[in-house]
Amino acid sequence: MKSILFLFLFLFSCSNQSTIPKPTAFFYSELKTADYVYYKSNCGYSFFVNSKNEIDSKNCNIKIKNNFLNSTVYLSSLNIQDNFNLIHSDFSKKINENSKNTFVVNVSEYNDEKNRVFGKYYSFTGNAPSNTQFYITDSISVYLIGSLYFDSKPNYDSLLPSIHSVNNDIRKMIQTFNWK
Repeated sequence: MKSILFLFLFLFSCSNQSTIPKPTAFFYSELKTADYVYYKSNCGYSFFVNSKNEIDSKNCNIKIKNNFLNSTVYLSSLNIQDNFNLIHSDFSKKINENSKNTFVVNVSEYNDEKNRVFGKYYSFTGNAPSNTQFYITDSISVYLIGSLYFDSKPNYDSLLPSIHSVNNDIRKMIQTFNWK
């Protein structure tokens, strides 16, 4: 009798279905269309910026904070005093260090000779500390370095929609940039 009960339990207690763990979920934010406003700094330049951003300026260094996306674009202003090549070399080193954990680095240039606005824009595909870095210069007196950082651990897949949104804001800033 015990053997029949054991056989019965053995045959009907096992199932062919295996348990599959639930995949990790990531934050999804529904992005809104950007509305841009004119920003004029006290340091000799102006550009258009997303109206939803908060701007904090100290000694010509600017933080552009997007609270909805938990991102910040840092702009650092450097004066060129016969050291353009040194500043540019330091920026290139920073790009190389940032690209260690990336798969692809996309580069685009912006040249507006009429207004003396020259820039280079780097976007990184992968888990980089900063997914976007750029510079804007007049090549004579000012070298402005920009970096995008998120207030979270780098996870390219989950940050991708936010990265695209902020990158559109950065491109708009570069394309509308003017020196006084």
